Amino acid sequence: MKYVYLWYVKMTQEAMQKFIADNKYIQNWLTKAKEAVKKHGMKLVVLGSPFATAEQIVVGVETDVPLDEFNKLGSDLYKIDPAFIDYAKTYIITQ
Repeated sequence: MKYVYLWYVKMTQEAMQKFIADNKYIQNWLTKAKEAVKKHGMKLVVLGSPFATAEQIVVGVETDVPLDEFNKLGSDLYKIDPAFIDYAKTYIITQ
């Protein structure tokens, strides 16, 4: 079965302050997120800013792996910069 996992990220206040001071801060995180998706063999379908949400970033991947395997990617995304993410939530779309 194919899944699309949409992983919404709320940045910490610290991360927002760093981003305001230097927009390369968020670009570096996004670049590393792309690498993590590739490492896990998933297809990146969206990476950017969602509209009308409290979260600042959405990472969308298409894959056939179950949620427990997707969570390994989520763990790697958290590890990019532990001070970056306040919280994240996942929406799952099945195809």
